[in-house]
Amino acid sequence: MANLKDIRRRIGSVKSTQKITRAMKLVSAAKFARANAAVVAARPYGKAFDDMVARLIAAAGDDVDSPFLTEKPEKKALVVVLATDRGFCGGMNSNLFKATLNFVAEKRKSGVEVDFVTWGKRARMFQEKMKYKSVASREKVLEKPNYLVARELSEELGKHYQEQGYDRVYVAFVEFQSAMSQAPKVKQVLPVQRAKAEAVDQNLIIEPSVKELLPGLLKRQLASVIFRALLEGSASEHGARMTAMDSATNNANEVLREMKIEYNRARQAAITKELIEITSGAQAL
Repeated sequence: MANLKDIRRRIGSVKSTQKITRAMKLVSAAKFARANAAVVAARPYGKAFDDMVARLIAAAGDDVDSPFLTEKPEKKALVVVLATDRGFCGGMNSNLFKATLNFVAEKRKSGVEVDFVTWGKRARMFQEKMKYKSVASREKVLEKPNYLVARELSEELGKHYQEQGYDRVYVAFVEFQSAMSQAPKVKQVLPVQRAKAEAVDQNLIIEPSVKELLPGLLKRQLASVIFRALLEGSASEHGARMTAMDSATNNANEVLREMKIEYNRARQAAITKELIEITSGAQAL
């Protein structure tokens, strides 16, 4: 059994750790409220924008000259991994990396060459650990996600897609469901998939023409998809960290309870031993 001094030191250490986890939980809770509101507000706009673009694509048919719509046999793919910069967010990153590994394994089994773009320090560490080829890397994209950053990132992706001959571009991110539930997802962003959509009403007047309008809208749609992925990742990060730190704080309470029991037992044993020694000494006299 450990002595009283060691147990007191361990209790103090657990209490200090508990203060840190409680503080991290409160910080994440405040950030989560804002991130949750942002992602919930962005989803209806994103869906409406995607539906509008899908209808215009259906109306244009094959009469649009844009590399963002050009379907080619998949021989070379670019996978963007969007992860956090910090840890302490449960299994969020590890689940994302497992999904990415499975996705890459399937692509390579089909003979597809896969390169990586990493957004977030943890994503870069994952790429380096697996020794995957990286063409670009950036950190702190989830700190304050905004549309300007998303547009800049989408322009970089579009440049890689067109200049380096990729046939597909995918984004691996964590989709926010709730504070306690986040799901990894790999989504194709380029070329834009032609979803089944009702064509634009022919009575509508579109200025300029659909052919002129679509190329610019496709670039904006890519930025919109990236922006929503950033918002989803940010809300997932803060929700996962809040949940993880709450669990760590509760676990610390349980550890403290057990250690206090151990401390009381050790203290009682020490007192009993002293009493036995005093009694034995008195009898010896």
